Amino acid sequence: MIPTARVCGVGFSALLSAACATSAGMRLGPEDGGCPDRAAAASGGAVTWYGPAGPGDEQSNERWCETVGSNVLEALPRASFPSLGPSDSVAVVAWNILIGGGDVPLFLEEVLGYDCHPTSLELEAGFSHFVLLIQEAHRRSEAIPDVPELFKFPPRIEPESAPTGWPDIVELARDCGLALFYVPSARNGPQTMGAEREDKGNAILSTLPLMDLLAIELPFEAGRKVAVGATVAGPNGMQLRVVSVHLDVASTLYRTLTTANTTRLRQAAGLIEALALIETGGVTSGIVSVGSGDTACGDLLGPIATVAAGDFNTWSAGESAVDQMRLCFPDSPPWDGKPTYGSFPTDFIFFRRAGDGRVSYLDGSQRRIEKRYGSDHQARIAWFGRSE
Repeated sequence: MIPTARVCGVGFSALLSAACATSAGMRLGPEDGGCPDRAAAASGGAVTWYGPAGPGDEQSNERWCETVGSNVLEALPRASFPSLGPSDSVAVVAWNILIGGGDVPLFLEEVLGYDCHPTSLELEAGFSHFVLLIQEAHRRSEAIPDVPELFKFPPRIEPESAPTGWPDIVELARDCGLALFYVPSARNGPQTMGAEREDKGNAILSTLPLMDLLAIELPFEAGRKVAVGATVAGPNGMQLRVVSVHLDVASTLYRTLTTANTTRLRQAAGLIEALALIETGGVTSGIVSVGSGDTACGDLLGPIATVAAGDFNTWSAGESAVDQMRLCFPDSPPWDGKPTYGSFPTDFIFFRRAGDGRVSYLDGSQRRIEKRYGSDHQARIAWFGRSE
């Protein structure tokens, strides 16, 4: 695939050239509109929202937001876990679970040594605390609202085979005793007679408590995408911000023409700018126009080390969105050359250290999980710990 960051070249139309000068333009999320969660957050709720400032992006996200339910937060794990010791590390997993097709309990047992049967919750000796950054989580609920007439639903995704009982993300967290933060991005298909309504989005599951919760609505392309973030900490002084990310695989024809086919680059730049806003308390500098060269990264060395990981839907490890993330997350694990969705390298773990350098990626710890566990994606895992 030709890197999309360089599509703005000589000979394109004036319309395309104008689109090339359009920045992601992120800001604190609006306080009103169709998203009840954003309004609640503006009134002192637990989640801080960020989103694109452009009216086209904002209006499209608003329409889609009206079709999903509220976020779900269980900030404390229900199970009892040992404290994080001074020399302990934390495993971070990035995994697209295909609307619950991925067998999360079996994955936890075989990969992370965690038995999450409700009667015997136990993290085996010698295994790390962990954080799962999940994409394509789903939630069933009759509280998911009706939708406006003629709204075009995204197609329903249903795995060909699913774990016993096909638990949704809320049931998984409950059964496994894990902390949960879930924010729906979109509806999972239309409402049908006799079937529960479903929405889908990103989630974080964790053996550690979740703090400083973030929801980042990305620039709109083919559909609404919300990256979810939280900070995990331990008594050893380790603090790590984790962000679950899912970018669009392709945009609509209209969006392609009006954004110069910078689909994933726009969304990656929006994520980077939102994180820069977070690091600087709402003031950012140096985010240049997408398509006019490298997007600046804002203040790289914030107070908290950050992992941004997930399904970037990239066709190539040299795609511009990946290049931009690596530029702004310079401490990232090196790519191992292994694809995670068929022959495509779609899933990545990006990392940047904090200004104090107290948390580091453990060299050589990143790997691809060879078994898919019922999903169509292979997970990636990496370990992070206190620097010496």
